[in-house]
Amino acid sequence: MSKVLEKLLQSKSENLLIEKFLKPKIGVEEKNKRPGRPVKSEDKKSRNFTLCLAPQYLNFLDKMVVKDPKVKGRGRKIRFIIERFIEHEKRSLVQIKALRRSLIQVQEVLESFAPQIKKGEKMTLSNREKTLITKVVDNTIILMNILGYHPKALHRLLSREDWMIVSFCLDWKNNRNVVL
Repeated sequence: MSKVLEKLLQSKSENLLIEKFLKPKIGVEEKNKRPGRPVKSEDKKSRNFTLCLAPQYLNFLDKMVVKDPKVKGRGRKIRFIIERFIEHEKRSLVQIKALRRSLIQVQEVLESFAPQIKKGEKMTLSNREKTLITKVVDNTIILMNILGYHPKALHRLLSREDWMIVSFCLDWKNNRNVVL
């Protein structure tokens, strides 16, 4: 302690003294961290809100059982439902893309017969051509069944051009009297 006092007394200016002895040392960081979770900015914090639900929805939430032990209250269950909805929506977009690729194959096969069509005449197809159309239509119908899309749902989800191809596939299947 005496060495510190000697240095203080030898110093000519009080301002230099204060700056020299009281400033933090270089290389040593001040610890602003507190124990626990890090602090979030205001825009990323969760907010409370009021939600009015019919009694049947409240009963559903109360009876709902989720395997995750953290999901027990109504709020967590609502959040769980929203997260599942987002996950299913992403999956649905991927499934629709796969179905569109199948519809493109059907359209390519149908367009390959375009030069044979003459205005006002009924088109006659050979057995080989019918088999080719049947094969791509069956693949599309099977894909629709695997993905679990009902035609009414596809009518809502697909563009008009894509729906016309789906409609053709359904008509082709029904006209052959074949149930897949």
